[in-house]
Amino acid sequence: MEHNYAVEFEHVTKDFVGIRANDDVTFKVKKGTIHALIGENGAGKSTLTSILFGLYEPTEGSVKINGKSVIVKNPNQANEIGIGMVHQHFKLVAAYTNLQNVIMGSEFTYQHSLGTLDLKLAKAKIKSIQELYDLHFSLNQKTSKATVATQQKVEIMKMLYRDAEILIFDEPTAVLTDQEIQGLLKTMQVFKENGKTIIFISHKLNEVKQVADEATVLRKGKVIGTYDVSKTSIPQLAEAMVGQKVVETKNTAFFEGYDKSEFISFNNVSTKKSRDSVSLKNVSFKVRPGEILAIAGVEGNGQETLEYVLAGLLKPIHGEIKVKNFDYDPNNPKSVQEFNITHWSVDKKNRFAKINIVPGDRHKHGLVLDFSIRDNSILRLINDKYYAPLGFIKANKKEELFQSIVTNFDVRGTNHGNSLARSLSGGNQQKAIVGREMTTEHNLLVIVQPTRGLDVGAIDLIHKKILLEKQAGKAILLISYELDEILALADTIAVINDGRILDLKPASQFSRTEIGLLMAASNKDEELKGEGDE
Repeated sequence: MEHNYAVEFEHVTKDFVGIRANDDVTFKVKKGTIHALIGENGAGKSTLTSILFGLYEPTEGSVKINGKSVIVKNPNQANEIGIGMVHQHFKLVAAYTNLQNVIMGSEFTYQHSLGTLDLKLAKAKIKSIQELYDLHFSLNQKTSKATVATQQKVEIMKMLYRDAEILIFDEPTAVLTDQEIQGLLKTMQVFKENGKTIIFISHKLNEVKQVADEATVLRKGKVIGTYDVSKTSIPQLAEAMVGQKVVETKNTAFFEGYDKSEFISFNNVSTKKSRDSVSLKNVSFKVRPGEILAIAGVEGNGQETLEYVLAGLLKPIHGEIKVKNFDYDPNNPKSVQEFNITHWSVDKKNRFAKINIVPGDRHKHGLVLDFSIRDNSILRLINDKYYAPLGFIKANKKEELFQSIVTNFDVRGTNHGNSLARSLSGGNQQKAIVGREMTTEHNLLVIVQPTRGLDVGAIDLIHKKILLEKQAGKAILLISYELDEILALADTIAVINDGRILDLKPASQFSRTEIGLLMAASNKDEELKGEGDE
């Protein structure tokens, strides 16, 4: 008799030093279904699927695959029994081609040869899979040159190439545009139609509702329940995740200070053309104290370049960036000073202009992954006289700052600050970075994708914190690919496309459709392009 379950977790517990990531987890995944695994950041979702994929062994409990108890000791064994996984952070070799990344470790060789690769046979298998699932991408392209969406397709192809029947997707839509997300969800449904079993980790409950058959909710490592998605509403799933009702936070205190002096201004800023990124082209905008200016656009249209220019990692070839100090006597307007920071360094922009940045790539620019999460909290302040007089960091001051971040931003899994940054879940890494940048002194806060990979409760927390920053009179530049987030938070919206600001005006004057049309405009749509004049 055929067994109805592809995967069964039975009383699975996983302990790390000082942390219980999974606590007596029991649930089943039906064959040929899409089963969502949802929960708050640090709830144990990635740990559980890592056990299934052989990256960890459970401390207690067992796992059954197709009705048989197995101990998956490593990913190679997982591949052999038909389990594949696309990780939240891709496992690809940037210097290799897409083809090499797909076949690495599972290469075909010619018969009677000394290990010579049979690339023709490998390509034939890949192309047949591409046709079956409409999963097309160039095999000869260097993976370092591929878009994020293409890199994800390479990761998916790695699973299919190894004949996986159980496909694990860990936060697969966190790095994709709306159009790419819809393409991936359709692909997942095609996998299901072809008999594959899918475990889908996601924080985006609208996507869970769109494709999942069942959803298991984890909270603090424990199973809260498994739900029939067709009979459960998004608010019900959200409440199960966080343990209370979640109400969307919105910016209702609309900005009324357009006549006030700005903190920072971009004046016709352009950057050098590059093969690796979209250059800025005569970008102009202003951000005033107490204003949230949101940059809306499809990912890859100059947002990363703008972030790097603001940080000091990239210097413009044209235009000026100016800031004003606001440490002045209100009775003496002449005490206001203006600084041209166009070519200032990273350190100078942070220390003197007081520009803090939540970066788009938290691993590359936000954390030192092999430092403790406590040490990461002080990175902004190693030259600060209060925290590091005479060049030596004061342990009590560092601990005070760290505890403030943990408490106010609900950072979990820190093991009293001793956990390495890389060991935290992606969501808790993000909360730690946002907490550090908001807690340390600043005049301008640049926030790139602040809620990428966060659960609904954490998103609400971060949105509330952003609005408190606005209330405190901070200038805020929000760069987000989530249009819902922009519409919920922004006072002013600038739409960027191919490195140009196509339109800039108060959020109340934009419709969602208008923003979408500007985001999707091609280079030929010259009539849509302006210079963002106010």
